[in-house]
Amino acid sequence: MSTHQPAPAAEAPDTAADTDADPADADPADADPADVDFADADFADEDLPPSALPAERRRRAKALLRASLRPHRATVAAAMTAAAVRQLALLAVPWCVQKALDDGLQQHDGAALLGWAGATALAALVQFAGLYGWQYWAGYADAKVGADLRGRLLRHLGGLDRAALAARGHGDLAMRATRDTDLVREWVHGLAIWVVLGTTFLTVLPAIGALDLSLLLVTLATLPFLVWVNLHYPRRFAAASADLAAAHGRRADAVADLLQLGTGLRGTGGHRPLVDRHHTASAEVTARTVTAARIEAGWAAVAPLVPRLAVAAGVGLGGLAVLDGHLTVGGLVAFTSWMAIVTLATRVLVDRLLERGQADVAAARIDEVLSLAATVADPPEPVELPAAGTLEFAGVRARRDGKAVLGPVELTVGAGEFVALHGATGAGKSTLLRLGVRLDDPDGGAVRYGGTDLRAARLDEVRARVAYVAQRPVLLSGTVADNLRLGRDLPQSALEDACRTAGLHEQLAAMPDGYATELGEGGTALSGGQVQRLAIARALLGDPAVLLLDDATSALDTATEALVLERLRAWADGRRTLLFATHRAAVLKAADRAVELRAPHVDPLRADPLSPTLVEATRG
Repeated sequence: MSTHQPAPAAEAPDTAADTDADPADADPADADPADVDFADADFADEDLPPSALPAERRRRAKALLRASLRPHRATVAAAMTAAAVRQLALLAVPWCVQKALDDGLQQHDGAALLGWAGATALAALVQFAGLYGWQYWAGYADAKVGADLRGRLLRHLGGLDRAALAARGHGDLAMRATRDTDLVREWVHGLAIWVVLGTTFLTVLPAIGALDLSLLLVTLATLPFLVWVNLHYPRRFAAASADLAAAHGRRADAVADLLQLGTGLRGTGGHRPLVDRHHTASAEVTARTVTAARIEAGWAAVAPLVPRLAVAAGVGLGGLAVLDGHLTVGGLVAFTSWMAIVTLATRVLVDRLLERGQADVAAARIDEVLSLAATVADPPEPVELPAAGTLEFAGVRARRDGKAVLGPVELTVGAGEFVALHGATGAGKSTLLRLGVRLDDPDGGAVRYGGTDLRAARLDEVRARVAYVAQRPVLLSGTVADNLRLGRDLPQSALEDACRTAGLHEQLAAMPDGYATELGEGGTALSGGQVQRLAIARALLGDPAVLLLDDATSALDTATEALVLERLRAWADGRRTLLFATHRAAVLKAADRAVELRAPHVDPLRADPLSPTLVEATRG
């Protein structure tokens, strides 16, 4: 039977010219969601018992499992068929041995002996073919189901905004796409095991009964004890192991405190309680270790004892039957082989019954993520945005965690205008830019392009008109060209033109592999300033009418920054709009006008800001 057996012991079962940005310039209120620390991610139902799933969540989980399996039913059916063929061939081997003994050796018939030896070899070949098909098709099905689920999760998460994801940590979401998906894959892979178990019991028990009724009674009497052993000891050992792990944790804490604080307290005698605490923790570890070892020893000894006693009883009763002429020697040998198979099948059956709800819990967690609804979404009946127009922030306000972080803001950026937006940390500069590309929607007021509220247009159309370069750009593993194209069909000349505008082409061309340079995870092959300029070039490739830049030159030296600003203005050419959130004097000087964004002033007794937060400061 091709499956892992539970291990009774605590062992593995067999089977650079740019300067760095100043951290002081980072705006916590403006932080991009990719930068938020989710150390306190919610894992409340990570180990939720299957029985604790509410009826509706269980129903939805089962529906998700069925829907995931439906496109691959034929593959699963093929795996089940192959598994049944393999198991029948395995069960046929003891029968072939029985016939070889009885018809060959006992009768001194060499031809019969060779014939049944050949039949045994044929059964082995059928086992090989069946096992190969079983594992191949089961592996193929679980891989396809896993890929489908991950793809569905990632497509859904890719359409969610910061507000929709606020209650979920990155680690939690990653677990839904990894551990939970893998649990569903294991469930798919293990579906054929049920066919193997059914084939085993439906074949072996009648076969033993056909040999001798007393042997069948011995087998049936053994099954409850086998079930008890495989229920009782794993539960006790798991609890003891958990207690031991906790005791090790307490001793580790005691050691850490003793090493860190003991020296400082030694002169006052205050280190003695720390030493006593360590001794107490060590004694607990010893006691817990002995308990776990005792349970482990019992499990290791009792688990094989029951089936061996059953074989002994079978040999005794079967031997008497042989002497009486009711059973052959070959039949007795076949019984001992089948008894071993039944023992393993019972152990696997108990494991499967204990684990039957894990896929339900995993599917319920996946369904929970798939049920998250985006707060920033396409309208039911979208309208088209004009090809060109002004970008207007009309009385926009934003709140986060019940607190005002922006607004009210009144700002109009004309077509072809270059506006620099500056202000103190926490004023909401990044928040305002995110509203301008519908990464968030305002809690009050409206953002309009060419007189049309952005919420009335499709998201794809908004982001085709308006491009956004984040304060901390994100790069993907892959080449420079991959990070520029992002799956778009763009010629090499377009990539080079965009990088020239961003002041990066010459540096890329000087690299040994040029645009084919592998960046590594997060763009580790580039400096901070190069990452910023690559992000600018990536935004330019969409040929947007409006470019929103969030402190996108903070990591550049003065000369490089001046070059980038000059080329951006040339790219805009009076036709495209630039709105640049910045603290850099060079950007403020280069802009057509600069406006200052101030943090909202809030009266503690009122919910809304009392005064405008945007003032025009200078003209370039």
